[in-house]
Amino acid sequence: MNGIILAFLKKYKYHFLVWSVFVAYEIFIRWLHGPEMAPAIVYIVAYTLGISVFYLHAHVILKYTLETKSKLLKYGLPLFILVEILFYLVIEYLIRKYIYEYIRLKSTELTKPVHLYIFAKIWRYIYAIGLSTGYYFFLHDLRQRQQVKKMKQQKLKTILLEKEIKNELILTQNALLRAQINPHFLLNTLSYLYNETRKLAPKAAERILSLSDIMQYALSKEASSEYVTLESEIKLIENFLFLYQSRQAYKMQLNLSYNSEALSVIFIPLILMSLTENMIKHGQLDNPLKPAEIKIVYDNAALYINTSNPEAMKNPVSSYNTGLKNISNRLAMAYGEKVVFNSHLDSQNYFHTYIKLELN
Repeated sequence: MNGIILAFLKKYKYHFLVWSVFVAYEIFIRWLHGPEMAPAIVYIVAYTLGISVFYLHAHVILKYTLETKSKLLKYGLPLFILVEILFYLVIEYLIRKYIYEYIRLKSTELTKPVHLYIFAKIWRYIYAIGLSTGYYFFLHDLRQRQQVKKMKQQKLKTILLEKEIKNELILTQNALLRAQINPHFLLNTLSYLYNETRKLAPKAAERILSLSDIMQYALSKEASSEYVTLESEIKLIENFLFLYQSRQAYKMQLNLSYNSEALSVIFIPLILMSLTENMIKHGQLDNPLKPAEIKIVYDNAALYINTSNPEAMKNPVSSYNTGLKNISNRLAMAYGEKVVFNSHLDSQNYFHTYIKLELN
């Protein structure tokens, strides 16, 4: 509770400071005009009501009349001010009649004729409303200045962002030009090496050809498009496996199978490559008694992609998580509820993934 009070005082410290100075000044002026002062309760009530008029008028009356699109509320402002003054006069009357009389309070102010007392209070409230109106327009002007400043800052950020985008575009264009030169040079070099080695070292030549095919596919428009044929993806996997096998001393036990109907299916690119890389990275593929398998089948307007591989004992299943999460996210974004993707480790220590895509 103390913390809330301290936070409130800290937030509105300048308000308390200004009102303290204002009240002290007015009481001092009253003292100069005559040594007889009213009891403290009279000043507490008077300034409490006056300050409440000040904030009510600024934050309620003016806000909900001047800041509205309703013409009825805007034109009704004089009426609201009149109601506001009458409301506080009634409160003053009730305080004078019941509270002051109850405590038998006597003061020169309370002995004034009623009409003079009412005129004095009306003038006091009009005075508070005038100060409140000035305070409202000060805040309104301050908010507008802050909005203009914010808009200028936003405009400056936009200009800087546009410049940054232009610079990035120039860098991208330069990179694209380099990419158009370097890969073609590499592909031409691979073609030259293939032609030079196919007679002397046919196995090396086949590997060079597979690498060239992978490079050509990676640089093709098809690979950068949203969807490709599975035939292209399967060919990419075959070339990749061929190259990977050439690096291994053992025969890699991974079988890729598919039916002919699956070749023409349109599918998002590099899902098969991600699955294959996961199998190679985390699986144990050197045991002919426990071969890994990638099986692709299209049947009854549905595509099925299943993989299974013996799990390497040194790699926990959790090591798959990043790759599988990326695959799951890409499938969900591309196909929504039409696709099912899951994975699990069975009791034989085989890790399985399963994709089913409804294409009807």
